[in-house]
Formats: sequence, C-alpha cells, structure tokens
Amino acid sequence: MGRTKKTSAKVLVHPSEASPKKQRKGAQPTGNTTLPVIDKIKERAKQQHKHASSTWKNYSSYVDHGQKWLKVHASTTSCKDEETHDSDAYEDPTFRDALEEIPNQHSDKALTLFLSYKCFHENNGQSTCDGIHAAFKKYWEEAAGDTYRGKWHFNEVRKCWEGNPACSAEVQDVIKSVRHKANSEGADRTHSVAMSKGFMDRILTWIHKCHPRETYMGLVRMLLEGDKLATDNLTLELHTSITCVVMYQAFSTTAWNLWTRCFELIKLKRKDLTIDPSEVGVAFRKYLCNETPSIKDLHARFEVFLSNRKGWQRKVDKGLKEADPRSNRYKIYPQPDIPGCDCFFWMLLWLALLEHVHYNSELEPDDFVFPTISSNGIVHRGEHILHDAVQAWIDEATTGAGIPRGVGDSFTTHTYRRGGAQWRWMFAPVGERWTLARRDTLIRYLLDELSTYENDHSDALCPTQNEADGSLLGEHQLVKPACSQDLQLMQQFITADVADLRSDIRILTNAFVSHRNGQPSSTEPLVQRPLCAGTSFPHESPTFVPQQTVPASGPSRTLNPTTNSAGTTNFGSRPLPEKGLDIPNLPVRCADGSYAPKKDSWKYIIQHWTEADPGRSLHVALRDWPAEWLRGKNKAIFSSKYHQQALIALEFLEQYQGNESVFLAAYPECTEGHTALLAAIKRAKKDRGEIIPHK
Repeated sequence: MGRTKKTSAKVLVHPSEASPKKQRKGAQPTGNTTLPVIDKIKERAKQQHKHASSTWKNYSSYVDHGQKWLKVHASTTSCKDEETHDSDAYEDPTFRDALEEIPNQHSDKALTLFLSYKCFHENNGQSTCDGIHAAFKKYWEEAAGDTYRGKWHFNEVRKCWEGNPACSAEVQDVIKSVRHKANSEGADRTHSVAMSKGFMDRILTWIHKCHPRETYMGLVRMLLEGDKLATDNLTLELHTSITCVVMYQAFSTTAWNLWTRCFELIKLKRKDLTIDPSEVGVAFRKYLCNETPSIKDLHARFEVFLSNRKGWQRKVDKGLKEADPRSNRYKIYPQPDIPGCDCFFWMLLWLALLEHVHYNSELEPDDFVFPTISSNGIVHRGEHILHDAVQAWIDEATTGAGIPRGVGDSFTTHTYRRGGAQWRWMFAPVGERWTLARRDTLIRYLLDELSTYENDHSDALCPTQNEADGSLLGEHQLVKPACSQDLQLMQQFITADVADLRSDIRILTNAFVSHRNGQPSSTEPLVQRPLCAGTSFPHESPTFVPQQTVPASGPSRTLNPTTNSAGTTNFGSRPLPEKGLDIPNLPVRCADGSYAPKKDSWKYIIQHWTEADPGRSLHVALRDWPAEWLRGKNKAIFSSKYHQQALIALEFLEQYQGNESVFLAAYPECTEGHTALLAAIKRAKKDRGEIIPHK
C-alpha cells in the first residue's frame, strides 16, 4: 500500500520571524511592506534594470528638453497674425502639456513640431530624430501600464485616446522626411574605416621606431626576473610613453580579435580574465626571449568574458541565458605570425607591466584592465579609460604610421571591429578563413544543448579547429590523416627543439670542462634562467639569479663586480647576499598591500638599521653593510638613501640613547614623516656644530 502524505495547515510567518536560511532565499525584510511601497519598489527596479543607465540618461535628456521647449513656445505662440488649420489646437490650454507623461489628443502634433524644429529648423541629422522618437516612444510606453502602447487612435467606446503618439502616421511621415532629407543632401559617410591587418602592422612598425621592441620587452623581462631596480633609470617621459604604447596595443589587439565596441572593452575588469599561469607562462616567456613557440605553446590560452557585450539583455529576454552558459566568453591563443594583432602577447605584457611597474601587486578582481592614465603617467586604479582617450590614441597611431585616408574616411572606435571581422572572413590566408556556418534548425530545437556546443564560437581563435559541427563533437578531426602542412609544421618545431637541446648540451659540456681544468670558460657560463625556464608567471614568486654568478648577457643592477689583473671577478672583502641588495622604500608597504602611516617611518628606519627584514628584501641590517657595498655602481643606487637613514638612526641611538619619549619631544616632526624628520635633524646638527654648511 502506498503511504499518503499527512495534511497540515501552513501558518504564515512574517519574514522577520523566519529562519535565517529562509530569509536568505528571499528579499531582506523591511518594516513597511504595504502595497503602495511595493509598487514604488517595482518602479525603481524597472528604472534600474530594464534598460542600461546610459540609455535612460539619454532618453531623459531628450524628454526634458522637449517638454521645456513646448512650454516656452506654447506660452509665446499667437495665431492672430498667421491662421492655420491647427490654430484651434494651439490655443487649447492642454496643448502645452502634450509632451507630459500622460499624453492627450495633441501629443502626436506636439511631437512632430518638436522633431521639425530640431531637424528642419536647427538642421540636425537623422540621429537626433531617431533619438527623440525613441525617447518619447519609450517614455509613453512606461506610463499607465499598457494603455499607451501600439497604434495611436481614439477609442470611440471609452471616449479617450489610446496607443502611443510616437507611432502615429504623422510622426512617421516626419521621420521619413528627415531620412530623405539626409540622403538628398549627401550626408558624409559616418561608418568607420576598417582597421586592416596591414594597418595594424604599420602601426606596430611605427611604434618600434619610437620604442624598439627590446625597450619594453627587456623591461618586463628584468622585472619578472626580480630586478626591482629595472625602472630606476626610466625618465618620466619614457615611463609614460611605454605605458601608453603597451596599453594601446593590448586594447587594440583585443578589440581587433574579439570585434568589440569601445564601451564593451573599456569596462573590462581583472575578474573578467581567466588566466592560468601554468598554462600561459611558458608561452609568454618564449615571446620575451624571442624563442620559437612549440605546437603545445600555440595551444596555450586564456579566456576573456565580455560582461558588457551589447545585446546581452535581449538574449536574457529570449531565454538564452541558460541555453548558452558560455555566452560572451572567448579564448585567446598565441598568434606569433601576426605580431601586430597578437592579443595573447600584448594583453599578458600589459598585465605584467601594470602589476610590476604601476601597482607593485597583483590586480584586484574589480580593478579595471584599462585604467585612466594622467598626463604625468599616474595610473588611476578605480577609473576606466574614457572613450575620448581611446579615440585620441587611434588618431595619433594612424597619423604617426602614415595610414592614408580618403575623403570622409575616419578611424573611430569601431575600426577594429570591422577590420577584425573582414580579416577572418575575407583576407586571411587560404585555409585560415572562416566559413559561413549554417545552424541546423532541427538540431537547434530538438537537441539544443548539443547544438550549443557544436556551434560555439568562443574557441574560434584556436589554431587547430575541432569543427564540432562536422561530426559528433568533432570526432572526425581525431581520425583524419595528417596533411603535408601538418608534417612540415611538426618538422619545423622538432628542428627548433633539437637546436635548443644541442645548445644546452654545448653549454653544459664547456662549463664542465672549464670547471675540471680550473680555467674560466670562454663560452656563455651556466646560469639560472628563471624567466625562460621557470613557471612563475604571472602570480608565482620569481626565481632569483644568485648574485655570485655573473650573467653572460643583460645588465644587472644588483651587482657591482670589479675585475683584477688576473681577469677574475672580485666582489670585495665580503660577498653580496644571495638575494641581492635592497633598502626598503618609505613609507613601507604592509602585507595587505597598504602603506604604513608616515608617522611610523622613523621606527622602521631604526628597525632596518639594527636588524634585517627579509620580508622586504633587506637580508642584512644596514649597520652591518660593509663599505664595498656602497661603492661603484651601487653608490648611485644606495648611497644617498643609506646615509639619510643612518643620520636618523644614529641620532636616535647615540644622541638620545634610544629614549623614544625624549626623541619625540625633541623632534615632533616625526609625525610628518621621515623627510621632515631628516630636515629637522640636519638643522639640529648644524646648530650643534656637527655639520659645517657649504659656502
């Protein structure tokens, strides 16, 4: 026998008395939940979520302007001198309210007058006409439920006007007239010129003339190797210029590959990028080291989610959100054969520059990938780049590269969207062009999920296409024979790998023979190559080069070797610490990424003078540094900072015997930071006769 469920009377419980779990499922309870309050909540939700905020802002501007215009003209209009067939309507007191939220019998007439004034009297274009029409149509659709939707007509039964005045025949006639006027006057073509691959290559060539490739690649390479002084010799102009160039290339190549509009990309955040360091790190290092990527490297990828992609709301309205959970997600692969359009390289290069040069920390999930950059090179972390700045970049790049323009041609922010699409469909090499795939309607409806996978274009940039629509999940690609191009490509990469292996064996052999004979090797010494051989990009701790070993190529700002008569390298009476020299900057950075208060800077100076701080790369206390460490090249790097901190530390420890209260009483400038304290100590030492001023 089946068991029957016992019936029980459910008791209604106020939301405030519900269990925490049930409270989390619904909305947060409020004190006032009357129907009028809920109605207001409904209206606020519609305003906030139904349309984009920028759309509401533009529509509200058109509506507000139209209402003010009608009230001004209605109050000054006199029909005594010029009689028309609509003079009675103009004299009607309700005519001045025809563009309000609740339309009346004159609303369609008032809207046509406003359109005529803006487009025929002020000679505005078709875009103004379309904007005004869309704004008032939406304005009246949102009023009084569905009363003012559809065809504008007079309901004889209810004795009132219904429908939308913006849909009236007279309004449509005016819109058509404006369109014909714009076409007859031969309006300038406003479509953007497509940014072809050839133009992208010319821009990259122009960039390399201003900044050779090694300028920015060498900078990032040293930073990833752990050289914290790599940016010390950069001038403000060069620092700002490199930042803008790399950021422009990352933005333009992303827009070119993903066919994005400007507003879709400027709001991209770090959380929209899915990057696995272990997957992309090796391929990126080969870019930086000018090595040929292997077939495996060409399949490394990261994913971009365009959360602001235009049209996502319409997909939600059609119920497509659940049908395609990977919507607006795109996989980016290396494209070393088209360096001017290689989004994989430029995006990773820009992120490395942003984290290691500007932020000195990893990007937070809500940090913008393309932040605002001021004229002095300062990056504003919480502000995304503006449309005008992107347009200025495009103008400067196309002009500097000498790209020709025809009459009426312009490169706008849509130029990458058009150029990228044309390349994939029309101008890519034979065999690499995309075909116009047709969606199978029967499969789309009967096996919707399978069709979604087979027609997914998020992996369209992959160098090896699965062609999932050719067989069940692309099985035919796994069993088809290899073509001559595949074999040639395989031979090319095997040859490159064998050449690298031979080079490594030669270096090992020479180093071993030299070590056994006790003679210096004439070939490149065996050193660690953390950038080209490790797997620490971009979120793992880099492997540091031991400072006792001199690299064969590339300057090292942490070493100060001297060569004696015997030709051997000598570092002085005391070897440098293995992790390299460094004096922490002030104010010091805390573990959470914030900076310590300036009033505590003097305490850190005392601490660093008396004891090491390995967490901040100070491996030997400053008072224990030998004189050799402050000579040669290191003099320009550390000498000034070392002696300034020594002046403060010795004043506290020797002059005041480490008595904090007396020291603070003598130098209240401690609360202002170490710079003000240093100036006060110098004045005090001068008064005591310990410092003789320069004449």
